[in-house]
Amino acid sequence: MTAAGAGPALVFPGQAAARAGMVLPWLDDAAAREVFDEASDLVGRDVADWWLDPAPGADPVRAHLAVVVTGVAAARSLAARGLVPAAVAGYGVGAYTALVAAGALRLAEVLPAVHWRAELVALTPRPSCAARAAVVGPGATDVAAAAVAAAGPGGRLVVSAIDGPERVVLAGFREELDGACAQARDAGLEWVPVPMTGVAHSPLVTVAAARLDPVLAGLTWSVPAVPVVPDTDPVPTRDTTRLATALRGHLVAPVRWSEVVEVLAGTADSLVEVGSVATLGPLARQVRPDLPVHLATGPDTPLPLPGPAFALAGPTPARGER
Repeated sequence: MTAAGAGPALVFPGQAAARAGMVLPWLDDAAAREVFDEASDLVGRDVADWWLDPAPGADPVRAHLAVVVTGVAAARSLAARGLVPAAVAGYGVGAYTALVAAGALRLAEVLPAVHWRAELVALTPRPSCAARAAVVGPGATDVAAAAVAAAGPGGRLVVSAIDGPERVVLAGFREELDGACAQARDAGLEWVPVPMTGVAHSPLVTVAAARLDPVLAGLTWSVPAVPVVPDTDPVPTRDTTRLATALRGHLVAPVRWSEVVEVLAGTADSLVEVGSVATLGPLARQVRPDLPVHLATGPDTPLPLPGPAFALAGPTPARGER
């Protein structure tokens, strides 16, 4: 059962959702435009022009900033139209978006942290040495666990994200990933490389996390207006100490998205994913097919208020699409 009448939860995707032109639908909206103007002042260039490049994912800094700023702009736009979320959550770097959208952190402090995070993750360790890949299909959780056990102790292969019952992301060094790939295919499952730089959400970026920590320790926190569900500590909370602890451990902790969806299903009556493409919606319907999922692509998207219903955020996922 979902929390009928509680209102929607806003969910914010990570770097994988970065697309050229994702800002365009929001640029003529006054509330969103204020966010883009603030971001442009902070980074010293027009972010809308910067993010029109046809290959945003090739630059991790641009991709990180684009999804965070666009997500915050969209949240402000939807709030101006009367949307009051029951809770917010973000996946990966989208966790920063959720904290700003809820009022726990200021965009002016978060953008430098996100910029530094992107640079650190892209370089630690070198992409030629380590990567991430998803085990996709029925029984993915068991196969991923077996692959990690077969790799042995030492953290050379770990679970980086549990996206749903049919998608588990592994992070590791190339040799261990090759072994996991063979196990997945022997079990009849898909092996899908994650096309992003870095191996976030694993102990392989411990050095990067240590370098990021002083920036995160210096953030100024406020009690959020709505509960936030951290993707690595899936408990709805407005406790700034708990939120700060989760954020400081975020880079090395696995994403527990399937648990986040279960929590949100008990807190909200639907999910609204903010982005130009559906990435979290299909995963959510893997976990909770009964939970309505909607995609807000621009300020003209119908809101989950009395009146017309949202369009569904993509088709029902097949074999763990994301």
